[in-house]
Amino acid sequence: MGIGHVAVALGASRAAPRLNVGWLVFAALLADFLLGIFAFFGLEHATVPVDYASRHYLLFDVPYSHGLLALLTWSLIFGFLASRSVGLEARRIWLVVGLVVLSHFLLDGLVHVAGLPLIGKTSPKLGLGLWNHMPLELALETAMAIVGIAVYWKLAGSSSVSRYGMSIFVLLFTAMTWSQLLVTTPPKAQQLNVSWMVAPVVLSAIACGLDRQRERGVLVGGRVSKP
Repeated sequence: MGIGHVAVALGASRAAPRLNVGWLVFAALLADFLLGIFAFFGLEHATVPVDYASRHYLLFDVPYSHGLLALLTWSLIFGFLASRSVGLEARRIWLVVGLVVLSHFLLDGLVHVAGLPLIGKTSPKLGLGLWNHMPLELALETAMAIVGIAVYWKLAGSSSVSRYGMSIFVLLFTAMTWSQLLVTTPPKAQQLNVSWMVAPVVLSAIACGLDRQRERGVLVGGRVSKP
C-alpha cells in the first residue's frame, strides 16, 4: 500500500490530537524505512516477477521489517521513543503510535501475495493478494484516503493551512499511488533501497510541517484558532 498507510496515520490523529501527525505518518511507513536499511545491507530484498509489466508489483523477502513478530517489536520500540520524545500523554502516545506501526502488517497482509512471515524467515507467510486485482486495491486505498482526510479536517478545525495543505498532500500522494498502473519497467535495486529510506522521511516531514499550525493551536488553547 501507499496512500493507505498515510490514511491510517491521519485517522489515528483523532486518538492523539496533541501529537504532530508527522510522527504518525512516519510510524505508518516505518516498515518501509526499515526495509530500505535491511535491503542496503543485503538482509532483505525484492524480486521482479516475469510478468511485472502486467502485474505492476514486486515480490518481497522481508522477515525483519514486515514480519508480524518483527513489527510488533518495532512498534513497541518506536512507540516508546515517540512517547519519550514528545513528552505529552506518554502512555496514550505509546499505544497510538505503536498500533499505527503494527497496522502496516495488517494493510500489507491484504495486498501482498503470500510473503509476510509471522515469526521469522522460515515461518508461515501471509498475504491475501489484493494486488492481483490492482484497480480494486487502489480504489480501496483511495476510499481510505477520503476517510482519513475527513477525520483530519474535523481535527484541524479552522486551520486552513493544515486542512487544505494536508488535503493537497493526500491528493498528490493518491495520484502517485494510482500511477502504479502505468509502470511497466521494474525499478533497479539501488533505486528501491533509496526510495524506501527517503520516502518515509520526506512524507512525514511534509505532514509535520502541514500539521504544525493545528498542533500549535491545540497545545496553546486546546483548539485551533483562525489564522
